[in-house]
Amino acid sequence: MDPLEETKLSYDTHATEYEKRTKDYIEEYIQKDFNLYLQNLKGRRILDIGSGPGRDSIRFKQRGFHPVCIDISKTMIELCKNKGLEAYEMNMENLDFDNNSFDGVWAYTSLLHLPKSRIKNAIKEIKRVLKPGGILYLGMKEGNSEGFEKREHYPNHKRYFALYPKEEIEKLISGFEIIHFSETKIDKEHTYLNFLCKKS
Repeated sequence: MDPLEETKLSYDTHATEYEKRTKDYIEEYIQKDFNLYLQNLKGRRILDIGSGPGRDSIRFKQRGFHPVCIDISKTMIELCKNKGLEAYEMNMENLDFDNNSFDGVWAYTSLLHLPKSRIKNAIKEIKRVLKPGGILYLGMKEGNSEGFEKREHYPNHKRYFALYPKEEIEKLISGFEIIHFSETKIDKEHTYLNFLCKKS
């Protein structure tokens, strides 16, 4: 099975559980980055890639921004719509939006589900839909491997993860200007590498 399809099945099955378990991630781990991201935006239209149940987009909306959620999980998109969010079931590798149509892209721990052989195209798509000077927030796991992982939260399903050293991510986003970088520890095994970037 395609890595994204297997990951989609996991999120479809455990969407409600995932929402409960991660509901406070912003406040617990990246509140400063979140605020800095919003401060750097020139406009209010944000594409939330791999939005999940809309956790981050609800916060965008509460601050007066206009988030657009996309996710490959139909169940996650239904949860977004139930919150009154604009949301579409969509693959991050093929964004069905016009060029230069977003002031910001929020891709926090979503592109890490793509095989390494496919991430360049996703980043190319992000750059295409971002307006000149648009802001990208990218959160990835540190490491140097890829493959399926089973977690205690989802014992019957696997999710695909691609882990990168910092230098490799910097090469992938070389078409962007890095404004800010941070590291966060969300679990014992992994450090998350977070990049705030501007489309050059």
